Amino acid sequence: MILRRIATILFVPLMVAFGSGVYLYLGTLKSKAVKERVQLPTVTKPSFTLPGTMFLAQGGRLFKLKNGSFTEIGPPGDWSMPTLTPDHTRLVAVLSGKQSSDLYLLDLDGHVIKRLTHDDARIIDANHWAFYPRVTPDGLSVMYSYDSPKVGFRVDFAVWTMPLDGTQSQARRRTDPYWYTGGDIIPIPLPGTALIYVKHSIDQTGVHSQLWYQERTGAIGHAMTALTDDCGSPALSADRTQLAMICSAGKQTAKLEVAPLNGTTLGPARVLLSGGLYASPAWSSDGKALAYFAPTGAAGHFQLWYLALPAVASSASASASTTPSAGTSPSVRASVSPAPSPPLPVQVTQGVDLSATSPPAWF
Repeated sequence: MILRRIATILFVPLMVAFGSGVYLYLGTLKSKAVKERVQLPTVTKPSFTLPGTMFLAQGGRLFKLKNGSFTEIGPPGDWSMPTLTPDHTRLVAVLSGKQSSDLYLLDLDGHVIKRLTHDDARIIDANHWAFYPRVTPDGLSVMYSYDSPKVGFRVDFAVWTMPLDGTQSQARRRTDPYWYTGGDIIPIPLPGTALIYVKHSIDQTGVHSQLWYQERTGAIGHAMTALTDDCGSPALSADRTQLAMICSAGKQTAKLEVAPLNGTTLGPARVLLSGGLYASPAWSSDGKALAYFAPTGAAGHFQLWYLALPAVASSASASASTTPSAGTSPSVRASVSPAPSPPLPVQVTQGVDLSATSPPAWF
């Protein structure tokens, strides 16, 4: 009996020690969040001086990058998605609240010229969201993604347009989104009445995104990219001859691609980068380079990158279908042959965490 008590007394501490050891060991197998202090762009020095002037966002604040230096612009608030007017004298940006967002017209120093939309309401269900503003080439109107009409739990964005010097009561809907997909986003207005935008659709395999061409308001339009390629984030060069895009093909990584814009269709695409988390490409004013966002480091903070485009090969071969549809593309998946040397991206910023869903405005 005494021996049993002694054994019990000795065994209990051993059990506690063993259990604690196992617990501590298992604790070492857990993933730990990587914390890295994010710096304001204004206290950093870009490692590469971009040509021209760029406007971008971080943490709800707007910044101007010029001559290798950042300057904060605009009043306090949750700002994002700055875009330029065609004459490069004004900006349109998004100011988000807790339950709504609005478009504002700003000067290049961030001073508010005019509030364009009034989407906040006393009743939560009556609030609205406006995102992805783009000014038309004639400078007279602004197109944007807007969550109206709303029906119950169905809240899908459609492309709307309104006069830049008018009122929101003059806004008109351009597109009819596919229900329960998120809708139509990132409009790129073309001269006249034509429009390129990102259209979402859904089938048994999930939600897909395509670049879509619409000739005029209410027209059905046609796909410019294949359904399975899941392309988005379109950016049009200043001369309107090249279109950059991010395509994921349903994978966890993406490709940065460029294709010539041939009227209403896309020509053979060049894959510039692949296997990364690329976001929000923007063109240089001369059309010879792209800027984009991509994460770096263990924390995955998004930095600004610069990519000089390689010269286009003199000959190219591409197979194309003649009639584009929702699931096909006339030529966007074709490959250029011979392939040029792969471009080398240059990391512009370090230590910041730029808003990857806010495309840079660059001129």
